[in-house]
Amino acid sequence: MKKINKDPRLSLNPLCEYVVEATASRRNTIIKQSKTPISFITKWYNQAEDILSFYLASIRDEPIVLSVEANRLRKGIYSDDMEKKYAVASADALKSFLQFELTIREKLASYNLEIAVNDNKHKFILSGVQISLRPELILRDSEGKQQLGFLKLYFSKNEPLSKLRGEAMACLTKHYFEQEFGFNFKSESCLVLDVFNGVLYSSPKAYKRVISNITAACNEIVDRWDKVAV
Repeated sequence: MKKINKDPRLSLNPLCEYVVEATASRRNTIIKQSKTPISFITKWYNQAEDILSFYLASIRDEPIVLSVEANRLRKGIYSDDMEKKYAVASADALKSFLQFELTIREKLASYNLEIAVNDNKHKFILSGVQISLRPELILRDSEGKQQLGFLKLYFSKNEPLSKLRGEAMACLTKHYFEQEFGFNFKSESCLVLDVFNGVLYSSPKAYKRVISNITAACNEIVDRWDKVAV
């Protein structure tokens, strides 16, 4: 028996795709997939996410670390073909990021990076839709005290993150921190990184307009939730 979410809930990436890119048919699919999530999902890039987060949070690690980890993933012994595919996918992500490592580290040099807590706390409700949007890294000041922003990692080998979706993801996460914790982040410190393509997107200056569009989309999702067949 398939699990069905009775109440509207989406994660950050599909919600922002829904808002800025999706066709009518794709929007219907996003809702359907969110209503009936697969009960057990192994993310393709789990291992790359962990390795890259620890790497970026360390000020002492050298790029060779990522090469070593990528090779380890490729040469590992796995229980089945699917487990090996996940590992190779993560290795590909690390290798791709290496091309842009220096540029990205320079852009993040003014921050102390800290791994975000890996739990379910980073969720909030916007116009009746529960949104999960945990960033992988927290950006702090040079002394590591004040939180200045965040970094969210995006992984997709075949679907580069568009500027509009990347900005929407950064904008919505910024809105979450401001609404839930009272932070007042500068837009340039609210970041989403397309790992495979080495592009950083920040929250746009047209912050209120983007949030207005996302809010309207959430209202639409609530209205359509029970009407989409599963």
